[in-house]
Amino acid sequence: MQSVALEALDKFRAYTLSFGSAKAIPFIFEDNVCINDANQLNNRQLQSPQQSQAQDGQQSKGDCKPSKRTTLTPWSLLIGGGNTQANLNSGNDLASTDYNIFSSVYGLKYDINSQWSAGVSFGYGQANLYNYEYSDVRIDSSTYAGSIWGAYYPSESWKITALLGYMNLRYQSERKIAFGGINRTASANWSGNGFVTAIGAEYDWIISSDKQSRSAVRLKPSTYLAYALHSQGDITESGAGSLDLAIAGQSTDSLLYGLGLTLETPIVTAKNSRLIPRLSLGYEYDFNGNSNGGQQINSSFTTVPALGSVTVLGQNRGANALDLGLSLEYESSATLSVYAGIGGAFWSNGNEVSYGGGVRLRW
Repeated sequence: MQSVALEALDKFRAYTLSFGSAKAIPFIFEDNVCINDANQLNNRQLQSPQQSQAQDGQQSKGDCKPSKRTTLTPWSLLIGGGNTQANLNSGNDLASTDYNIFSSVYGLKYDINSQWSAGVSFGYGQANLYNYEYSDVRIDSSTYAGSIWGAYYPSESWKITALLGYMNLRYQSERKIAFGGINRTASANWSGNGFVTAIGAEYDWIISSDKQSRSAVRLKPSTYLAYALHSQGDITESGAGSLDLAIAGQSTDSLLYGLGLTLETPIVTAKNSRLIPRLSLGYEYDFNGNSNGGQQINSSFTTVPALGSVTVLGQNRGANALDLGLSLEYESSATLSVYAGIGGAFWSNGNEVSYGGGVRLRW
């Protein structure tokens, strides 16, 4: 479950940064602008026609034609999420298990200027473990997360992002014990705390001859470095009498380095609509993936601790992973789009399938 918690942190990090930059929903408003006789927009806003003329003593009355224009506000609403189904394979006397992670992200982004953006996000989800190979065990958790993040655009092609986030995980577990004449269930409730930080960079390479075309093909190489830490306190089971376990607290972390490439090939279907297929390929390496130190947990019987403790070594995803993803977005107009995506990750010790989708509305 420690590995599942680290994966939940990583999903929250990934969804926040991807939806924060690509799935923003900007607010708009109407403001007064000044149009000159050549029907060109003067580079200023108007509180009123009289105030505008007073600010420019050289401009005659007839030069300024007040007009209303729709303008994007610096605020955007962020909504995103997805679901992941995965399994960890058995090997080296370590058990196999299945798990699923659901993540939803909500937040606000503020564009400080053309080069800087900042945002906050909140997340709710579920992270559950089941089908454990060696015992009839199920662990369910609710996840509550928050983060602050920012983006820097040093040029039209480059984007640099950074994030700092926290997650609280509230666990419930059931361990059924059935052998001989014994039929008991040990249960427990506890909480864990997670922290995640990341920095990444992406380059937007337009490979079509007409770089302003709505059907321009884009290739986006990217890289990132992310650190996640999950920590939980002592756990005491109840309900199984002398077979209840006291489990010592533990902390586990991961340090991920990733490389990715996304191909975007928009297809214009009408004046205001287009279909945007995206194909992505990535590689991840977890520097702590082959370390046993963070995977060990000690436990003992609650009623007879004198029998001593047992150290259990848990399975994780391993050090290497290959990521594949395919998504499709349909922009029916300048204000409405529908998107969906599916992806897979193939780790050294397991694999997972993720899928998500939604509606994007601008107003």
